[in-house]
Amino acid sequence: MSRNRRSVAASLALGFLFSAFVTLAAMLLIAAALVYLRFDDRTLMILNQILKLLAVVLGVCVAVPRGGDRGLITGVVIALAYSAAGYGLYLLLGGGSFAVGNMLGEMLTGSAAGAVTGAVRANLPSRRAHRSKA
Repeated sequence: MSRNRRSVAASLALGFLFSAFVTLAAMLLIAAALVYLRFDDRTLMILNQILKLLAVVLGVCVAVPRGGDRGLITGVVIALAYSAAGYGLYLLLGGGSFAVGNMLGEMLTGSAAGAVTGAVRANLPSRRAHRSKA
């Protein structure tokens, strides 16, 4: 594998793992808050969706530097991998039966967030270019 391919694979892996870490850390916080604040199911569902979008956005920010390359596709790939892994784990841990509509909704929402974040990050001026103008 060439250096460029390894770099892209490492960037994707780093973004995906960071998204997973953000999810696990935030789930611990939500679980602790749930004990004391007694959220209803609707509030918990909304927090879960916000958490998933935040995890994808932060993972893409880690994978795509400012002024980086392939931001859109990197964002989509990270979001799809994250959504598929999350939904697969949900099913594996007994969360319910497989529903195509739910899975597609998760993947489309995550992909949109990942694509937009990646495209914006790739089109921002890099830190070096920004500092050289000052």
